[in-house]
Amino acid sequence: MRIEDKTDTTLTLVDDQKDKTLGLTLAGTLVAGTCLFMAWEGFPELLLPGAVLIVVMVVYWKRSRMRSEMVFDRTADRVTLRVTDRKGAEEWEWRLSDVETAVIGTVGAQGTDSGIDRPHLRLTDGTYVPMRPYHAAGSQSWHAVAAVKLFLGQKLEDAPVGWLPPEAFDRHFAEEMARLYRK
Repeated sequence: MRIEDKTDTTLTLVDDQKDKTLGLTLAGTLVAGTCLFMAWEGFPELLLPGAVLIVVMVVYWKRSRMRSEMVFDRTADRVTLRVTDRKGAEEWEWRLSDVETAVIGTVGAQGTDSGIDRPHLRLTDGTYVPMRPYHAAGSQSWHAVAAVKLFLGQKLEDAPVGWLPPEAFDRHFAEEMARLYRK
């Protein structure tokens, strides 16, 4: 997830799976290059399987594409999560005042321990809400925990912060960091 917008009253986190797009593009380029090289070297029969593999990757990319957007709004006392995929759009909503903090958790979509660290919101009633409710949401989004904690005015004592570039913290959270970490 990346910070798309941040003001004093709102924080918008977005994930449009750019890492998957990049990975599939690189893999497709590698397959195409290898097939062309092998055809050049006298093995043209590899062109058809390579083309089929590239088509399969494109179909997979189109069928599995999704976008999630999480908006924290202080003035409306609302947290909204919108997920758009091939089945359409789904939306969930919570009161911002019900959000205690953001944490890393391993609870999967079925409520069992998946063993994969994912960002969650912990509500005041003890409920854990995944920040991205689909199974591909993995540890690449840990920086979202730090962004939410800072937006809520909490210190980063237990939030993993290494995945958010320092310039993003400087740009989006300079005031919060100065206020929370005065010497």
